[in-house]
Amino acid sequence: MPITWKKSPRFTPAVVLARIGRTRTPNPNGEGSSFAGWDLGQSLPTLHSMLKFPPVARDMDQQLLVLHGVARTSGELSADNFLAQINKELRKVLSTKESTYHVLSSVSLRSAASATRVTLEDVTLKFLPGAYPKRFLSARQAVLQAKGPRFSEEPSTYSRVIATVTAKNPSLAMNRALRAIDLERAFWCLSCNSVMEIFGESWSPINAIRLGPVHTVHAADGRSAADDIWFEPYHVPANTHNPREREAIRKRARSYSQRLRRCSYGAAIVEALLMFVRALDEANQATAFTRLWAGVERLASPDHGNYEALVRRCAFLWNETPFHVQTLEHLREYRNSCVHSAADSASAKTHCYQLQQYFKALVHFHLRHGPKFATLGDANAFLDLPAEPERLDRLALNIQRARRFRAPARTAKPDQ
Repeated sequence: MPITWKKSPRFTPAVVLARIGRTRTPNPNGEGSSFAGWDLGQSLPTLHSMLKFPPVARDMDQQLLVLHGVARTSGELSADNFLAQINKELRKVLSTKESTYHVLSSVSLRSAASATRVTLEDVTLKFLPGAYPKRFLSARQAVLQAKGPRFSEEPSTYSRVIATVTAKNPSLAMNRALRAIDLERAFWCLSCNSVMEIFGESWSPINAIRLGPVHTVHAADGRSAADDIWFEPYHVPANTHNPREREAIRKRARSYSQRLRRCSYGAAIVEALLMFVRALDEANQATAFTRLWAGVERLASPDHGNYEALVRRCAFLWNETPFHVQTLEHLREYRNSCVHSAADSASAKTHCYQLQQYFKALVHFHLRHGPKFATLGDANAFLDLPAEPERLDRLALNIQRARRFRAPARTAKPDQ
């Protein structure tokens, strides 16, 4: 599938492209362009929002594709010419031969608790009981030293992780590897995150298992595959987690992965899990809350941001439905205050813990029952059913009456 313009009357790509075009000077050699002023940097994000990228471009550097499309378009920078060029850039990436890469990362899981191997989304994750293999060490240390003392190694108690992935370039390999690591972390955090804390630091992220500070990508022989590193700019060191029921958690994580593969809308659950684990890595708890709310919204109201439906569907999962409606309405109110007035609160972390319990309940419902539904919409239609048994009984009775009324054998005229 190609890159296309989004079909929205709100967007007029020609306006943005014309603004960029006034600052563009094609290079005399015919390769690329130069740009004057700041218009390009301000306009590229706007242009990116107007484009619909196919699934195959999910892990690509989409902003770089947009830049190359703008810079390398020949002739007038029109909507059609630009779209033709950016799709040419996409095909160029897709035609690149794939290679095997090893991404070196770490997580705040005690090394002795983590020695295992899992495969998620065609990425093999190997959690090591000790240091990285020798063939990677010198290359990793060299690239970290070149970047300066700010980019130091992770704590020795963290689990080292090697993500092996086949990709067309190091950047794609890194994006796919970190996505797989985050998905595995999400499985573990569903089990390992605290449900609440009485005493704690308000700036400390909630996730029990967090990413290490730096990540490097290597060729199959151990050499560095890129001159750069990837790092966590807001990394907060974590206490190393050592779960007592680690075998049960591993088994549960494998079960989650298997259930996702059997669910027709498993991709939506994966996206919500990634939003969950990345939200609760945040040290700013108001930011963590709004990002986690988006994760709940991804499942409970994916199309329209219908918060009344979100509250109703999440509350349906609990026995004391009226109480949970009230709690969710309180969280909805807090979400609105965060978004519309930039309000913060000393109790923001408590709100995150409250919202986390509803996210967990929602995800567990979809992981357990998702294969029974054809679509996420069907699952949400189920969650829209009344929670009261007597109302369900009346609804079931009316459905039976409707089935008899609509039976094919019925020959009476409508007015009889």
